[in-house]
Amino acid sequence: MNKFFNFFSVTFIAWFAPLLLVISTSLLSCKSHKNITLNNGRCLLDFKNARTLTSNLKTNEFCFDLMNAKLSVDSEIDSASASFSVTLRMKKDSIIWLSLSKLGIEGARVLITKDSVKFIKRPFGSDGGKYFIGDYAYISKLLNTDMDFELIQSLLVGNGVEFYDDDEKIKAGTSDCQYTLGTIRKNKLRKVIEKGKELKDPVQSIYLVPETFKIAKIVFYEFSPDRSFEALYSDFEAKGASQLFPMKMNYSIKAQKNVRINLTYNKIVLNEEQTFPFKIPENYEAINIKEKK
Repeated sequence: MNKFFNFFSVTFIAWFAPLLLVISTSLLSCKSHKNITLNNGRCLLDFKNARTLTSNLKTNEFCFDLMNAKLSVDSEIDSASASFSVTLRMKKDSIIWLSLSKLGIEGARVLITKDSVKFIKRPFGSDGGKYFIGDYAYISKLLNTDMDFELIQSLLVGNGVEFYDDDEKIKAGTSDCQYTLGTIRKNKLRKVIEKGKELKDPVQSIYLVPETFKIAKIVFYEFSPDRSFEALYSDFEAKGASQLFPMKMNYSIKAQKNVRINLTYNKIVLNEEQTFPFKIPENYEAINIKEKK
């Protein structure tokens, strides 16, 4: 149990690792089309340009005002692993509140707003309670990347975040029976990798389910430094006004630390009033993180 509570300190960063690696050149923001399967097993999708795919993606994004959810989390950072439960409460574009617990005992609480990130680690055994308060500018500088509230919110509900205003820079295509949007076509990326060439700019792609235009996968590669991020969304269920929500989300990051986070939503309640309690006890010790020079 003690290892579990100590793990929360690392898991706090792991929860946002997908966000921290993706943001600097983030991803897209938020009917039906029937795909045709040929006799040889290949899928043939009619052509849709980037502007059309982006529009369909936005039309089918998951919308809510208030959200309350229960999640099961399986998390691994290098060789350290933990499984725990999370209560998630969100007020759209305003507040994200999380309570992390195991066996009914809260180990940590997180409060995220537009301009701040706050974290409490509950005391356990000889370890006293600790807390962290910071803003996005500080954390972005600390981790040498950008992050913001919008990306955290979007990844928790399976929506996208805009990464280019200029549609001409977004490439549309198909892959594995899905539509794709990205900053470089898959065949070009393959040729670059095979020939050992270096790409200066990050490469990112988003994969869309052709029948619903929901996000199935997000991939991000940054070649200098060498790191990658992948998000998979699956097990879509109708919630609210027949909106599709991915009940399973799998994140994997390969960088200085290898991180894997699997989220399984067990319960989702929309648009019911809720509170976001967060108070730092006076005897809690501040977590001081040294800035990178």
